[in-house]
Amino acid sequence: MNASEAVSLYPVIAIDGGAGTGKTTSAALVAARLGFCYVDSGALYRAIAVALGEESESHAAAHALAATPAFAAAIEAIPLRLEPAADRFHILLQGRDLGAELRTPEVSRRASQLAVHGAVRARVGRLLREAARIGPLVVEGRDIGTVVFPQATLKVFLIARVAERARRRRLDLLRQGIDQSEEQVARDLEERDRRDSTRADAPLREAEEALCLDTGTCTVEAQVEEILRAFHQAAGIRAAAPPQGQGHVDEDRDGRAAPGEEG
Repeated sequence: MNASEAVSLYPVIAIDGGAGTGKTTSAALVAARLGFCYVDSGALYRAIAVALGEESESHAAAHALAATPAFAAAIEAIPLRLEPAADRFHILLQGRDLGAELRTPEVSRRASQLAVHGAVRARVGRLLREAARIGPLVVEGRDIGTVVFPQATLKVFLIARVAERARRRRLDLLRQGIDQSEEQVARDLEERDRRDSTRADAPLREAEEALCLDTGTCTVEAQVEEILRAFHQAAGIRAAAPPQGQGHVDEDRDGRAAPGEEG
């Protein structure tokens, strides 16, 4: 399915922005307030990086491999699916719920390198669009409002100064027991921004109709309230239906979504 053909049966809030702009915090809180499911698209790219392991370590090697049919076949063969819970979709790789390993700097770097390839983006896009057929979503990423859900009910784009983003990201890493200087974190963020905004396939950019918020100049509570206000205005509703927490999202051999077992 092409992105332009995707029509969600449920409301979708697309929250895009660079690394460290606060997408995760805002998206999770907005989803909780609305009773929607939350999806972190970046975690799907990280899960693919974990699945490929050291094969995705070399950027040059990844580019060479991506030009072959074997690369697309390998991406399609990854046993990856989204499993809905009460408030979010869990990412399962070979049936295992991936956790903290998705957030290491190494995995994040490899995921950013892999994300430039069309085969990888196509797989992630299909998983996200099929998730939208299960219930209302708040999805965060870098091309959610521009490519994956161009007809999203509300599109949000978050920005913040690199220094503020580096401070936040360093705190996240410290919670994981990873100590990097803010200078190194800032350099990594700037390189990630450059790669994401200049890639040929679905670059990071603000949708024309997006609500743009500077998360460095307002509180999290203010961000959430502004997003909720804009959503209710866009949707023309006071309340939203709760998500349907049944089934899971994976794909059959033809690349179509296959229904999961209830559980």
